[in-house]
Amino acid sequence: MSECERELYRHIADGGLVHRHTPELDKLLALGLVIREPLQEGRYLLVPAGRVARRLLKTESDALGQSVARIAEIPALIADLRSMNPREEPRGEMAVQWLDGVDAVNEAIATAVDAATTEILAAQPGERPRTVLEKSMFRDADALRRGAAMRTLYHVSARSNPAVRQRVDVMSPLGGAYRTRSAMFMRCVVMDRRFAVVADHAEGRPVTAGGYVVRSPAICAFIADSFELEWTRAEDWYADPSEEGIVTTQIQRTILRMLHSGHDQQQAASLLGYSTKTVNTHLRRLCRDLGFATVYQLMAWWGSPAASAERELD
Repeated sequence: MSECERELYRHIADGGLVHRHTPELDKLLALGLVIREPLQEGRYLLVPAGRVARRLLKTESDALGQSVARIAEIPALIADLRSMNPREEPRGEMAVQWLDGVDAVNEAIATAVDAATTEILAAQPGERPRTVLEKSMFRDADALRRGAAMRTLYHVSARSNPAVRQRVDVMSPLGGAYRTRSAMFMRCVVMDRRFAVVADHAEGRPVTAGGYVVRSPAICAFIADSFELEWTRAEDWYADPSEEGIVTTQIQRTILRMLHSGHDQQQAASLLGYSTKTVNTHLRRLCRDLGFATVYQLMAWWGSPAASAERELD
């Protein structure tokens, strides 16, 4: 928002009237930050910030979902175009190429990481075995020492994985940045915005079957921008302890939202990739912190005005 728009917003917040249309007023209306009061000329009302946040997040999430869907269609489209034009002369390395098997994909990623000079982005929504994490740790540490920036996005369930926690503890002091999201996201790795690996979203083949290697700078930049959108919605691995009055963690809030939507603990655990024991441990810990004896009391609190600030987080 511009300073003029902020000034108009503060004027409306203080109860002031607005008797003429201005570009600033049109902007506030278009963003859904204010609405007209139909019973009084010149009176405008502020839309609650929580409602604005939910609407904007949904709009951006929908846009991101459409972007991911378009990205997933690109490899199949290129392959289809080539199948209809067999006389096309390949020019150097293919812009989009399918690699069979997880070993071939890992080898391609390792080679690209070794050559990366500026930036490495990794979005890993699934389980990562300890052997894979340990094997890549030395390689990634070398990239950080060379001066490459490295950011990794995990699903929130990774916080309970000892191997992932160990990796974060080791790599963070070297300059690696780590965040987690409670929602699922697209698996991808991007190096220098000129080389990327993505899972098969076109035909739905599992990660173990292989992946698409992308060498087109334009497509790689688009994938990187999609990563950026997910990154801005994620929570730092080492959360800022300065938030006063917040009693829930991101994991606990995710579980509470699933229970509130009608799932039981076992269903929530299955959907989030946890064990039922892990879910119950988080719930018991939160009950203890709040002084509740049962999950029923906890859920009553979660749906009450007392927890409104917690529900607005994430």
